[in-house]
Amino acid sequence: MYSTIPSLVFGFHGCDREVGLETIKNYQYQLNASHNSYDWLGNGIYFWENSPERALAWAKKAQNSKISNGTVNEPFILGAVIDLGRCLNLTDIKHSNMLRLSYDLLKRVREENNEQLPVNSAYKRELDCEVINMIDYVTSANKLPKYDSVRAPYIEGDEVYPGASFREYTHIQICVRNPNCIKGYFHVRNPNEDFGIP
Repeated sequence: MYSTIPSLVFGFHGCDREVGLETIKNYQYQLNASHNSYDWLGNGIYFWENSPERALAWAKKAQNSKISNGTVNEPFILGAVIDLGRCLNLTDIKHSNMLRLSYDLLKRVREENNEQLPVNSAYKRELDCEVINMIDYVTSANKLPKYDSVRAPYIEGDEVYPGASFREYTHIQICVRNPNCIKGYFHVRNPNEDFGIP
């Protein structure tokens, strides 16, 4: 009943300039959902919430590197207006039980098939990915609607200062599972320095 976040959010996607401009120009063009085994929030289209800087940093790192399979030639930030819909909001403790149920089901299925559970590493979250993807089976079995999006904090980077709990690249990441939640795309503007930023 309370899983809908009652507002639109701005999401930012790091990509190649050609892909970003085509997405803005052609309203029928759709970004491809990611289906990597290590995508920590499961299958979907990934955005950084309210952080164009983090999207650009990712695109620059991905430029001609293995993390993007060489698909980023010219780093670009694609902005999106997103209605999170029915959101698996992992900043809210009430969703912890859903994660436990999904993990338990995944573990049982793997044991029945004599398979090992995947393991998370520093940057490849294969266990988390399978747990999130298994949630579709949990919701279906309980006759609940599927989640449209997943939202979670990602703690990343070096300490901001010695002894800090804050990390340099910590951000909120959104995985859009239902592409109809993306209401529109936009080109990110540079701020007008003559005015304050609201």
